[in-house]
Amino acid sequence: MHKNMKKALKEITEELVISFFFAALWITIIYFSFAKQINNYLSIINMITITPSDSQEIEKISFDTVQKKLANYPKWGTIFATIEISDVGINLPVYHGDTLDILKYGAGHFSGSLFPGEGGSIILDAHNDRGYFHNLPNVKIGTKVNLKTDYGTYIYQVYDTKIIGDKNMDDMPIQYEKEILMLYTCYPVNTIGHKNHRFVAYAELVGENHEK
Repeated sequence: MHKNMKKALKEITEELVISFFFAALWITIIYFSFAKQINNYLSIINMITITPSDSQEIEKISFDTVQKKLANYPKWGTIFATIEISDVGINLPVYHGDTLDILKYGAGHFSGSLFPGEGGSIILDAHNDRGYFHNLPNVKIGTKVNLKTDYGTYIYQVYDTKIIGDKNMDDMPIQYEKEILMLYTCYPVNTIGHKNHRFVAYAELVGENHEK
């Protein structure tokens, strides 16, 4: 009886291992076959899964095109733009602020940087999860980035990318001479836990449209 039970348990274990292997294989095949579509769906979910308090706090922002300065600034933790990088399937709401709580919902705007249209450094970051900035390292030189706000749409073009240390903010300087958009996320994107590096994409303003 004891031998029969051991034999039965061994057979069950072998069947479970084989079943798990084939299930993992199929999941891997499906994932890599539809990775782009999955990422797009996750981006859409990120756009609509906003808490009621967030949606109630969204407000219109005015921009002085002569002074190149916002007439009023968004409240902390509210959406003021969307970022779209169609070449790599990124489409996210952009919040003012980049605390861990804010970054649960989309991309965050570093409060020490400027806003689109103000003619200086703009710094945005997001988690490296799928549906966020997971595909950011796939951008190429020349990739277009769209920032859509209430007061206009701003188009940037990637001119450089870099991997930097997590504490090396000197590679993302705040300057006022030229409008530069800097996007970053934890790197490498396929690992779990704390990461000591950041992937940064640098893009310069190449176009804007203030039509409503």
